[in-house]
Amino acid sequence: MSDSESTTLRITAPVQREVSIAAARQRGEEPRHTESQERFPRGSDRAYKKRICTAAATGEWKTASSYDKTHPDWICTPLTMDKDTALHIAVRMEQIKFVKNLVERISKKGMETRRVDGNNALCLAAISGNVKIAEILCHKNPELVCIKGHKDNFPIQLASSAGQLRMVKFLLHRTLQDNHINNLSFQDIVKLFFLTLTNNFYTEAKSLLDLNPKLACIENEDEITALQLLAQSSSHKHTPGYRELLNLLFTRIEEEEDQVVQTIQTRKAMFDAAKSGNTTILELIFNYNPNLFMEIDNEGHNILHIAISYRKGNVYHLIFEKGSYKNVLMQHIDNEGNNVLHLAGKFALEERFGSPTHQSLICSEELWFKEVGQIVPPTFINMKNNKGETPMNLFYREHKRSSEKAIEEVNGIANTFIVVATLLITLGISGALTIRTNNISSKSLLFCDQNIWYMIFLLSIGIGVSFCASSLLQFTSVILPSTWRSKGDYVYSRIIRMSIGYLFLYASASFMGLFSTMSGAILVFNFLPAWVFVFIIPLIIIPVIFFVSFSYKALYVSIRLVKEFCQERVDIILSTEHRPLNYLE
Repeated sequence: MSDSESTTLRITAPVQREVSIAAARQRGEEPRHTESQERFPRGSDRAYKKRICTAAATGEWKTASSYDKTHPDWICTPLTMDKDTALHIAVRMEQIKFVKNLVERISKKGMETRRVDGNNALCLAAISGNVKIAEILCHKNPELVCIKGHKDNFPIQLASSAGQLRMVKFLLHRTLQDNHINNLSFQDIVKLFFLTLTNNFYTEAKSLLDLNPKLACIENEDEITALQLLAQSSSHKHTPGYRELLNLLFTRIEEEEDQVVQTIQTRKAMFDAAKSGNTTILELIFNYNPNLFMEIDNEGHNILHIAISYRKGNVYHLIFEKGSYKNVLMQHIDNEGNNVLHLAGKFALEERFGSPTHQSLICSEELWFKEVGQIVPPTFINMKNNKGETPMNLFYREHKRSSEKAIEEVNGIANTFIVVATLLITLGISGALTIRTNNISSKSLLFCDQNIWYMIFLLSIGIGVSFCASSLLQFTSVILPSTWRSKGDYVYSRIIRMSIGYLFLYASASFMGLFSTMSGAILVFNFLPAWVFVFIIPLIIIPVIFFVSFSYKALYVSIRLVKEFCQERVDIILSTEHRPLNYLE
């Protein structure tokens, strides 16, 4: 909503607002003390105008049309000091039937009437986001989409500023379908083009680019090209028209006669794409001009430096796949004397919203430092930068405080799990010792013999207690020692142990919760009819389903970490070629 719109009353009862004298004087207006004085012109028509306003706001068409004889021009008459007509009020209050009846009687010229703030009826509909009303207005007067409103903005720009994406799409289609684009100046087309990019309407942006090839290299008010704007956000490769738009952009860029401008703009887009992790654009840039990957920015950083500094694992993997490029990029030293391992030792330049806890953040930081440390030449490990710091010294200094907090978090979680594991072991052993073993026979109990149920019970208790004891040992190893040491994977190793313990604990609870409970209940209450157990068995499964539903992310992360850890150990044992870690992100 525009500034003037935000200060204007939505008219549900036109006697609800007073304007302060000071505010009125600041606007250079006469102070207006009451609602009647403020919103309605002086004179004998004030009463009828109030009733028209109320009728338009509440959708009472009969009341409004009853003034046809006494005031035949009420349809286009300004009713308030803000020059609101009945159409303006009805559109703002989203009275669709009233608007429809009014549009049938009003002229096209009357539909273009503006308020004091410069907005016409379609501008107001665009701000409110009511597509149905916009369709009614545009059907009668298609030219409304090209008439500017508040602060010289088109209705589509006002809709975009108000966050009305459905309205933006509707107005965009009307502009393109009715060939109104030919009536716009080139500067207006540029604004419309960048608006489509901002709102992710790539198919429509491609249509505009087809009509105006110059849009590929033109800059907006912020001196940013279309390719740079797309590069500053993550890839939308699954959004319709995104890939086609990029291909057309690069085709148009190649047609640019000024090669210097072409290279500078593409170079800027490449660094922006590396910062945002947009590998789709980076792949196209590599195919367009592979030598651009060797460019450096003003701080002496190349694309590999940026990927590591901003912790963009997908960009890092992309460079890793390019073979010899990785080796050349790795050798570069930035303006501050930092090599790639120094950059991995610095705290991430960008906050990652997916890592809200210190433990997950520091774990990720340690993984990055460890990964980069495995690919750099040995001389880089102890190399000092301009400040005389080695990569390890830099990592320890920047991460010390957060790592200590991470250890506190990990210890707290491990202590909680230790209590749970102890409780489960106690329950398992108690259950095994208290189950009755007299009168054992081979009689059939619910699908199988009693002997088999005893075996299921004993095995599930044994496996559950064993897994639980293993998890208890893992959690105990996590909390000791509790001081952070300057080694690259200190928090990571704790989280790996905690993940292993977590999986063992979950498996233990599943075995004892499902099989031990089920078999134990059948053995103890074997005198009950079979349908009781058939009814109880699904109830036993419900807690497991709920646990998996609410904790599947933690399970997934734990399994992924343990899997990658095991694969890493296998690679070390077999001395296979180093591969990039899959959990850098």
